[in-house]
Amino acid sequence: MKPTVSVIIPNYNHAPYLRQRIDSVLHQTYRDFEVIILDDCSPDDSRRVIDDYRHDPRVSHIVLNQQNTGNTFVQWQRGIALAQGDYIWIAESDDVAEPQLLQTLMAELLTNSQAVVAYCHSRMIGTDGEPLDMTWHPHGSSGRTLTYDGPAFARRKMLVKNHIYNASMVVFRKSVFPLLPTDYQHYRYCGDWLFWTYVCLHGQVVEVCRPLNLYRQHQNKVTAHSKMNGGMWRDLGGIMRRYVHLFHLTTLQRHCLRGRWTKRFRKESTAADLPIRREFADIYGGTTADILLYGIGKLFGFLRA
Repeated sequence: MKPTVSVIIPNYNHAPYLRQRIDSVLHQTYRDFEVIILDDCSPDDSRRVIDDYRHDPRVSHIVLNQQNTGNTFVQWQRGIALAQGDYIWIAESDDVAEPQLLQTLMAELLTNSQAVVAYCHSRMIGTDGEPLDMTWHPHGSSGRTLTYDGPAFARRKMLVKNHIYNASMVVFRKSVFPLLPTDYQHYRYCGDWLFWTYVCLHGQVVEVCRPLNLYRQHQNKVTAHSKMNGGMWRDLGGIMRRYVHLFHLTTLQRHCLRGRWTKRFRKESTAADLPIRREFADIYGGTTADILLYGIGKLFGFLRA
């Protein structure tokens, strides 16, 4: 029978975490799902781990690439093309899920026909699963469920900061996928930021303020490599340029946005990143006045709709 949810597990070189990830999907309390496992030609023992699940009836597809694509989003696209379900959960291969994650998010999507995406909060864990003293939710997880108008959410929540920061904590409607522009695939470090922004523009967004996802931090992540080789700044600059036009920012708002990223670039960049500042002078080359304007803009909501 056709499953309601298709769970896509795109893997590259995450053999130490892969078994825990797959088991956390298979042990979900919500049972109406299929699992699609993709491996992007990993040089480690990933394929040996994956082979142990080949005969599990819930695993509908295993795709083992013969050449590495080097692009996470190509793997996403391949998995979605195989998906039979009406809802997609991209369960990153190095993360872990609490047993109630899928049941909790599906309860929201199945009862709200206007919702195109539902996401929960995350707890950060280290290489060995140890809890980390860091959070993306400075005000904590209240347990509440909040529903937003999607375009307003994109403008208010996604313009300055990516509130949907990890694919593993999200379930979305597959019917939205063909409607999305594909330029997010160009951004290795944070293309998911642009991807989720596009998804939000097509309906309501549901936030479940419960930490049902375990988001693993380790040095083998794509984001870690991108920070070291400068790819992070180039990706962020390109996406911010896209947002300037996507959200039709005024001149005042552009200066606020420039001040926000100039401040961060000055604080976190290295001498090797200076050519990127020149390349994206409209994003990172702001003045002290831009930074001050951003500070004022935070108080008065200049970057909001």
